[in-house]
Amino acid sequence: MKCAECGSSFKRRIRYQTKGTYVVWCCSNHIKNIRECSMEYIADETVKKAFVTMMNKLVFGHQTVLKPLLKNLQSMKDKDKFFEIQELESRIGKNTEQRQVLTSLMASKYLEPVLFNKENNRLTTEMEMLRKEKDSLMRSIGGDRTKAEELQKLIKFTAKGEMLTHFDDEVFLNYVEKIKVLSRTDIAFELKCGLELKERLVE
Repeated sequence: MKCAECGSSFKRRIRYQTKGTYVVWCCSNHIKNIRECSMEYIADETVKKAFVTMMNKLVFGHQTVLKPLLKNLQSMKDKDKFFEIQELESRIGKNTEQRQVLTSLMASKYLEPVLFNKENNRLTTEMEMLRKEKDSLMRSIGGDRTKAEELQKLIKFTAKGEMLTHFDDEVFLNYVEKIKVLSRTDIAFELKCGLELKERLVE
């Protein structure tokens, strides 16, 4: 659970009242210094109610919300990304060849050290950028596939048409990545499939 105001994690706390005790969640930064973050605590029970409400909305509207999203994810072609990766690999190969030629010229004393260092630094920087771009594309391909798989799991669950009557730890852990606390009255559930759904906190 993260604070939208300062980015800190929330901590579980017990509050006491005449009727008994109840669980709340507090921003760790707010606890340390109220001046650094104004986010107030939220009750655990309201978070659980909000989760049940969100899941029941998905059960009711999975045909109009989840299935179109899955179709979009599945239609995202990896072909274009693989083509970009091939282009990057080609540029990485050329960069390697250029550095080998540069080293050879330097060894044969056909190139001044100052010019060698300048060109070698340029090629090294270029190589780092190309590799980072390639790694990023590789991760994005895997990320899209993972989100599609998580979405299929969520659709399978919601398609049963069974509304939640109470908070279920297992269901929560299966589908929620994290919670973003927007205010004392609003939170957003970030699901493993990539969806971010906002809900109001009702006492």
